[in-house]
Amino acid sequence: MEVSKPRWWKRPSLALTGGVVGSLLLAACGGSSTGSTTQTLASDYNPAKGTQGGQLIYSDWESVQDLNVLASSAQTTQQVLTGPVFSLLWGFDSKNKPIPDLVTDVPTTDNGMVKKVDDSHMDVTIKLKSGLKWSDGSALTADDVKFTVDAICNPDVGAASQLGFDHIASQEVKDSTTLIWHFGPNKSGTCGLSADVTSGIYSPYLILGPSVTVIPKSALSSIQPKNWATSDYFTKKPTPTSGPYMVQDFTPGPAAIVTLVPNPNYAAGRSGAKFFGHAPYLTKLTYKIYGDKSSQIAGLKSGDTDLGLDLIAKDLPSLQGWSSGKSVYANGLLNEGIYMNLSNNETGCKAQQYAPTCGKPTVFKDDKPLRQAIWLASDLVGLNNQLVGGIGKPMNTFLPSTLSPYHDDSVAAFSRNVAKANSLLDSDGWTKAADGTRSKNGVKLAWVLGTTSGNPQRAAEEEFLISNWKDIGATVTTKNWPAGQFFDSFSGGGINATGQYDMSLYANSFAPDPDSWASLALPTQIPSASNPSGNNWDRQNDPKLTDLLIKGENTIDINSRVSIYKQAQTEWSDYVGYFGLYERPDVFGVGNNFGNFFPTANTCISTCNAPDWYRKGAS
Repeated sequence: MEVSKPRWWKRPSLALTGGVVGSLLLAACGGSSTGSTTQTLASDYNPAKGTQGGQLIYSDWESVQDLNVLASSAQTTQQVLTGPVFSLLWGFDSKNKPIPDLVTDVPTTDNGMVKKVDDSHMDVTIKLKSGLKWSDGSALTADDVKFTVDAICNPDVGAASQLGFDHIASQEVKDSTTLIWHFGPNKSGTCGLSADVTSGIYSPYLILGPSVTVIPKSALSSIQPKNWATSDYFTKKPTPTSGPYMVQDFTPGPAAIVTLVPNPNYAAGRSGAKFFGHAPYLTKLTYKIYGDKSSQIAGLKSGDTDLGLDLIAKDLPSLQGWSSGKSVYANGLLNEGIYMNLSNNETGCKAQQYAPTCGKPTVFKDDKPLRQAIWLASDLVGLNNQLVGGIGKPMNTFLPSTLSPYHDDSVAAFSRNVAKANSLLDSDGWTKAADGTRSKNGVKLAWVLGTTSGNPQRAAEEEFLISNWKDIGATVTTKNWPAGQFFDSFSGGGINATGQYDMSLYANSFAPDPDSWASLALPTQIPSASNPSGNNWDRQNDPKLTDLLIKGENTIDINSRVSIYKQAQTEWSDYVGYFGLYERPDVFGVGNNFGNFFPTANTCISTCNAPDWYRKGAS
């Protein structure tokens, strides 16, 4: 299972990264520009025209606990919400170019919707299609968009991430279809900020579009935000909604079923649109959770499900000989990683609201040489070859190699170095006993590694890495958790979000800009009782890295951004609060009857184009 902020079959040609984003703002300042940014941004997404009628079933195998589109970090949850049930302002296609959804156009300087006011202020205009409606027939307006962004910034809501929204100083509703985001300096305490933001310039503003899954002000304004997570809207049946399908029934848990039926008002305001300009094709769309991988694969082969998500390289042999479908895979902006808790393990601290003063310090806290040694002792090449079939790619920086031009290609390929790792530990005061285990100041070099339970691949990775770390004198045990509990929000008592762990193993998918990774490292993204949003579950707090990531957000010139993020890769590799294991190949089982499935290696998690899904051969 993945944490969603963010999956893909073709290797993306990352035509849209900060190279485009940076040029958008540069043009606003009157700087030199070559060519049209509008042309550069144009998506060539071209789905087949579907046929009306028929049903499809798509599936995962890990649990779905709720339908909280704002707060859930679980990809299994977002796969039924982002695209099928809730529309976005704009999404990204499989080549990471933006596709307008609720908006008439993606904001750029060329179309006048992005303007740099001065060195610390910028405006982004959100222009909705005229005539959009919620599923109950009421008007979907700019007030709903403003309400959604306000909710994301409200600590009582516990949104999965506030990254980028904390640069919006105010929102101005001009009319029913027009909203202006005024980016500018913000004070500490605003939208989760733990320190003042001195500049509102936010170069990667395009990554905000897929994060705005618009929610209805009419249905939620009468409910206290602190009660949203337990409301019927987010736990049973969200209504009204804006996507092509509506929830008819929802049964949560490890055998979850979400039954979706067409939204009768989806096509309102969309006539003539280049993308998603039609009513939903299917008469019913079902999202099914199997509870275990083998059952999901059996369901694909038997025709019980038409699309299988969340498969891995080890599943490819099991899909051989499948006559009614095919398996596909690719590497993109998804990577498997090791996440270390750099603060206290908060197990048992519920009564204290998981305060940072509660709990017991992990061995990684304030011990950079130890963290460096753990990374060096990890056999990333062997893990990829033995457990991923050699089709992944061992990571050498925190950014994947596909994220050009930001990935630092001058960094040498990762190479395991046990001798250097042991030398680091010797110098750091971790002494070896006769049995080969280490200790320091009476504390044993030991920790607990956790991941999602019932996952054979992750269990094999745990075993492999524990064997690696034994070579440096570490004693590591495991404790795994149901996916819903492991990835739950801070407000929901999620194991990672609340810091109830030593070390975790899971995958993350990202947006096509390096600022997407800032959510893992900025101190403002550490969740707490006063601000439960944020994905800095590791509690990273490196002043130098923080400074670089903030500069990257606020810098317009593309060459300067590239330089900043290359420095950030160097610092991240020195600090080692987290390290990537491999760029993960994402595997899908796609039935021959499934029309217009376009896996997408970014925050659209392969479901943003659900409006175009259809059943081949339906009549």
